[in-house]
Amino acid sequence: MKKINILITRPEPENSLSCKKIQELGATPVPLPMLEISPISGKQEQATIRSQIFNIDEFHYVIFVSKNAARLACEWLDECWPMLPTGVHWIGIGQGTTKILLEEGVPALSNPGNTSEALLEWLKPAKMTNQKVLIVRGIGGRTTLGDKLQEKGANVQYLALYERKKPDYLAQTFFMLPDIDLIWVTSGESLENLSEYVSRYQSDWKHLPILTPSIRVNEQAKEMGWSNSHCAHGADDTSLLEATKLHTG
Repeated sequence: MKKINILITRPEPENSLSCKKIQELGATPVPLPMLEISPISGKQEQATIRSQIFNIDEFHYVIFVSKNAARLACEWLDECWPMLPTGVHWIGIGQGTTKILLEEGVPALSNPGNTSEALLEWLKPAKMTNQKVLIVRGIGGRTTLGDKLQEKGANVQYLALYERKKPDYLAQTFFMLPDIDLIWVTSGESLENLSEYVSRYQSDWKHLPILTPSIRVNEQAKEMGWSNSHCAHGADDTSLLEATKLHTG
């Protein structure tokens, strides 16, 4: 890979892991997370989470929408379920999310794609009428998956384990960065936060090649004025690295 500077906007701890892989391939990572992940810490909220985890055996499907959802859920499962309940279909959206679950002993399956839309396509043959589905996510996530499953007759509930916050950066943070050749963005919310900062401090970046994780986010980038956006068809490092090679020669 060419010696280029790649801006990595993932939240931690994924940001550091991606930076390490980029270094191994000879490029220079420039970490600048555009989301902060904060586990829910209020006593009342945690009591509600604990109650939902104790009742997780009532669900036919438990779907984890992100690596953070999987990571935090496994901590709660370890606390509440020394042995996992049987009869539950554990599903991770994306290979990275599923890998975390498998490493923690959760026998999860993964759909072939990396998005809620791909999961819905994969679940088309499944009978969802009166099936209880728990979607594990952060506060205020997209409702597309739950809405579509409810349309198929499923009884959908949500379990929010974290909240996403916009990092607080000053102008000097951007002015001190090296020249950027390529940008990785891995969610619509990260894109929104990055776009807000770029419009304020680095408007020229809107012409840089930017890699997005899905067609939906890629269209969002174009609508927000990114003139050189490309879909990597995945938020995982492998997909983004392949797209990086393609768009940097």
